[in-house]
Amino acid sequence: MNQTPDQFHADLMADTVAFPVLSAAELVECTEFGTRCSFSAGEEIFGAGSQSFDCYVIVLGDVCIMDVSTDEPTCIVRYGAGQFTGDIDLFTGRRAVGSCQAATVVEAIRIAPDRVREMLVRQPTLGARIWRAFQRRRELLMTTDFQGMRVYGAKDDKQTLETVELLFRNGVPHHWMNIAEEKNATRLREIAGSEPRYPVIIWGKNLLFQNPGLSQLAEHIGLRHRLPQKTYDVVVLGSGPSGLGAAICASSEGLSTLVLDGIGPGGQASSSSKIENYAGFPNGVTGRELAQLSYLQALKFGAEFVAPCHVTELKRYGDGLYQVRTSEDDVAIAKTVIIATGVSYRLLDVEGSNDLLASGLYYNATAVEARMCKGWPVHVIGAGNSAGQAAMFLTQYARKVTLVVRGGDLRKNMSSYLCDRVVANPQIEIRYHTQVTAIEGAEHIGAVHLRDEDGNVVREDTTGLFIFIGAKPRTDFLPPELARDDKGFVLTGPAVSKLASWKEQRLPEALETSLLGVFASGDCRSGTTKRVAFAIGDGALAVTCVHNLLGTYATRRLDALNKISVDRADAKSH
Repeated sequence: MNQTPDQFHADLMADTVAFPVLSAAELVECTEFGTRCSFSAGEEIFGAGSQSFDCYVIVLGDVCIMDVSTDEPTCIVRYGAGQFTGDIDLFTGRRAVGSCQAATVVEAIRIAPDRVREMLVRQPTLGARIWRAFQRRRELLMTTDFQGMRVYGAKDDKQTLETVELLFRNGVPHHWMNIAEEKNATRLREIAGSEPRYPVIIWGKNLLFQNPGLSQLAEHIGLRHRLPQKTYDVVVLGSGPSGLGAAICASSEGLSTLVLDGIGPGGQASSSSKIENYAGFPNGVTGRELAQLSYLQALKFGAEFVAPCHVTELKRYGDGLYQVRTSEDDVAIAKTVIIATGVSYRLLDVEGSNDLLASGLYYNATAVEARMCKGWPVHVIGAGNSAGQAAMFLTQYARKVTLVVRGGDLRKNMSSYLCDRVVANPQIEIRYHTQVTAIEGAEHIGAVHLRDEDGNVVREDTTGLFIFIGAKPRTDFLPPELARDDKGFVLTGPAVSKLASWKEQRLPEALETSLLGVFASGDCRSGTTKRVAFAIGDGALAVTCVHNLLGTYATRRLDALNKISVDRADAKSH
């Protein structure tokens, strides 16, 4: 049964984690971090699309958070005395997804984002309560009918898919509007005219962009920003599991940290529909969910993120500092660098495959791609965990899933539990000793040709070909003096110490490369176990190496001990 707006609001506000009421003592604590302010009834406190907006703790009166992404503005949340506004975008630096309006005369405490982060440290109990509320609010928002940014385009349009992927990976509220549906095409003509350039980006009744570049859209949202003129302790290249693990450890241990990535958090793991062998998640966790939680954790500790950006140069200067340049004209200066760029799946070596990339031929299997194939047959190529997880996930959308395996045994590269599930799933047909020899399609893939071990070739209709056939390291952009093995994976630690190019009197740190102060972690590093848990741990180990090189562990331990001594002396004096 459909809920009335009042029933929906009551159910939403019943979530006391998302919408707590602060005590009188907690309100006093908030006063330390903000300033008092007041608003008249009907006055806008901040608008949808505002960047760098503040948190408001309500002392008197009511405020409404308005959804203006639909045709008619709607109040989705009403805060009263003792409650506070805001969500995780206070920390991401992105634009506000809704507007805030005073429903009555309002008195409030205005707290800037940097002061909210300070509260997490100085008032950890209150800070944790506010942080959990911010995180839960975004989770709830994503389960509602909130429209957010609407992306109009066809499922076989490459630019549309890339745009949706950018928004999906970065947790930006959005809806893809398939123009094959007449109601969407009609609505688009009313706003953008008869000859739109796809993708078309719309917010409410406002036309924002037609066929924007990813960088242009990212700057508008707040995913990209101009880097400050500062020297970072560490710049992390890549925000897959290893890069996120490094970002969390570095920022939580007081290192100024910048993370650069080509599209957004998750890396190759974001293509995993369910990871069930990662500690702490007995029911499994999607790659995207794990990436988002890790991203938020790093944000909480002060790590900075910029995406999309593509590193083109890594250069060390005479003062020992590194300069990182990107094709988007970003320039970052750092004392150390951690390379956590991971790997990419090998491209399918079949004629015409590049022309159909993102038009039915995919190297990911997330909800973005799966929605494009709903109700139609699809094919998955590969025999590892990623292929198995993709096949299982796609059965929730596709009419039939065919798993194409070149060998004769899934257990060789696939975890036992996953192999058992794939084999037992009636919607999955496994074709052993089979290869894709040809694909058909002009604007979108329409069929594949499969050859078995006896040389027999069959043609099968398909609306999606998902490819997980091995990986190569993303290390092509690195300078030639950074040593790699014969497959392109970065050499570190003991392997570097044996190189004639290593001239230092000391041994290299465990994850140090042949460039002083540059470290590598995760899948791009030579000799690593290609698993999410290992990659995250490797990122943490890289941060330990950074501390050892910079000498910051000993300094920070001494500072902590001195602070404890001062606190104890103050306590005794009182």
